Amino acid sequence: MKALRALFAIATLLVPATGFGAVGIYDAYAFTSLNGGGLSFYDIGAVTGNPDFQGSTLGTFNRFTDTLQLGGQQKSWKNGSDVTGHTIFWRILELGGSFASVNMPFQWNFGDFGAPAGLNNPGDQQWGGDSQGANGNPLELSSNVFAGLLNGTYTLQVYTQISTNGVNAPSTVLNDNGGSYFSASFTLVPEPSKALFGMLGLFGLFLRRRR
Repeated sequence: MKALRALFAIATLLVPATGFGAVGIYDAYAFTSLNGGGLSFYDIGAVTGNPDFQGSTLGTFNRFTDTLQLGGQQKSWKNGSDVTGHTIFWRILELGGSFASVNMPFQWNFGDFGAPAGLNNPGDQQWGGDSQGANGNPLELSSNVFAGLLNGTYTLQVYTQISTNGVNAPSTVLNDNGGSYFSASFTLVPEPSKALFGMLGLFGLFLRRRR
């Protein structure tokens, strides 16, 4: 019996470590840039002092002069598998259709000099489009979220994803609020001066016709 137990213990030790491989997402954020300015971070799978993206009101904006772009940052862990990419997706709910994507380049490994807090274990990494760490390139941002929209209130939906090598893990892992996505609202209004000029133009045309 003791010999059988010893053989079982040895066999257990010989099982490849990749048999326990897994990957996951933690500390995920969406960030926005208004009119090309600084970044505003929102939690979409993190618990920090940032506001939650879910349920937020992003504000009221001038659809003629304002622009809004977004990107993402998140951390992932791996154990016996490999993470090959991070992506944030977005769309305007009222328009329907598919989501547009924004890449999140690699930034830090656990143990890298200068790495931020939260990378606590071997295999932990941070990826993001906010030019940190190894990603010293220009920001990775979406196109203008407001492009083509008329006056009104809209819902901006986002979710994130990691891609893997598929070894002992799914090829993609989602952070999508249980399939409901993360949603925030914003309102677009016309530029007051242009609206006023338009009214004056119509009034002038009316006077001409009256003459």
